Amino acid sequence: MTHLQSIFDRILPQSIVARMTVILFLGILVAQGMGIWIWGQQLKTEERLRVSEVSINMGARIGQTIQFFSRLPREYRHIVLDQLRDMGGTRFFVSINSQLIPLVSVPETQTIERVRSMIDASIRGEINIKEDLQISFVRFDDLQILSGDNLMVNLPPKWQRFALIDPGDDSPVVVVQLRLNDDEWAYLATQFPNGESLYGFRWFTGERLLTTLLISLTILVLTTLLVRSVVRPLRLLSRYADQLGRGHAYQFLPAQGSSEMQSTIHAFNVMGQRIQKFIADRERLFASISHDLKTPLTKAKLRIEMLSDTAVKNKLSQDLDDLETMVKASLQMVKDAAIHENTEPVDLVRVLAHSLEAAEVAGLPFSLDVPETLVIECRPLSIERLFTNLVDNALHYGRSVDIEASQDASSESVIVRVMDRGPGIPDEQKSMVFEPYFRSGQKPSSIHVGLGLGIAKTIVQLHGGVIALDDRDGGGLVVTVRLPLSHFVTN
Repeated sequence: MTHLQSIFDRILPQSIVARMTVILFLGILVAQGMGIWIWGQQLKTEERLRVSEVSINMGARIGQTIQFFSRLPREYRHIVLDQLRDMGGTRFFVSINSQLIPLVSVPETQTIERVRSMIDASIRGEINIKEDLQISFVRFDDLQILSGDNLMVNLPPKWQRFALIDPGDDSPVVVVQLRLNDDEWAYLATQFPNGESLYGFRWFTGERLLTTLLISLTILVLTTLLVRSVVRPLRLLSRYADQLGRGHAYQFLPAQGSSEMQSTIHAFNVMGQRIQKFIADRERLFASISHDLKTPLTKAKLRIEMLSDTAVKNKLSQDLDDLETMVKASLQMVKDAAIHENTEPVDLVRVLAHSLEAAEVAGLPFSLDVPETLVIECRPLSIERLFTNLVDNALHYGRSVDIEASQDASSESVIVRVMDRGPGIPDEQKSMVFEPYFRSGQKPSSIHVGLGLGIAKTIVQLHGGVIALDDRDGGGLVVTVRLPLSHFVTN
């Protein structure tokens, strides 16, 4: 199932609108194809019954006509024929010829062969003959009459009343020729009504193709509009969820769409309100902790000053200073998350150059390899705090820093590498250094308490990026930060 799903994912479009439209349109085409096939089978059955009925009746009338003329004395045949022709527009064209007229027949098909057999049997059922019947199927424009050198369509105007009525379509003309005597051949021609089906059943005519195309396009447009109306609230929900996940303040999303979609939006609004309340409660909690700890810390310091043992007093004083530093750092970490900071376009090159001012002031070696400009959409204070922390770590542990930055056009992101020549970090500790207060075995100090990389990871994740640690060739550490060009990457 997973393999089949992966195949579908590679074949089908990525967006849900295009994917649902393609699937529905293919389903409609298959349904229309099956409908045309079923309708064609029914039409073929009905047409087969109609052709059989017409062939039998036609053969009977032809047999009766031939029988009538064969019984007339020879001297009266032409008189009766002239009288019939004078009537004009007759169903049959009948003549008595002195020879068999060669005709140009239409291409033979199974239907024509079956119709010829039925007409032959029907004629023989009316008259008792032993001679072979010459039954031909000819196009109206190729119909030869009388001596065989004349085409019916070329008759002069005064003779047009003798001819058959033009069928107006491609229906063939059935011509029956029968030897009456050694020097007489009965020639009878009649149109096969609606006889285009004798050439074979045409599944797709121009009219059917046009109808199918118009129906398919209409359904495709309606399906696309329907899918877009269904997906529009889902896209809006996705954008709001993306903003909330990246640290933006919760915004109320009005319920819209189907009942299921409205239930989902309602659940999202409830979740957003709970998250916003949790963040506010956490900020109040840390503020109250900061305020409440000041009194006991101050009392402890006063009591330490009353101790006479200098060594013990110094140790306890150092422990209290470390505790106070950790509390202040924790409060600063909450503030650095910058939950309420708005995003705006920022030139990352300027931020990186500003973060290297500490190395320039300290007189430590540094380098900056960046393009002229790298504009990304971000929270300016958080990004500045991010790279300031990384540069400070590099200077503290490696006594030097090198920065490289470039734009990855394929993924629409910016890659920044902060490198130092310090001792590095063992592989087993690379995932642990992002935890709060982890300092690779070193005690916290007033400058580094083990929260720098944790803060950096939080800021990177709030911007939809990733941060990774790697060993540098020749010794040292490489911190790689990948940030999207736009803070909102959800379509």
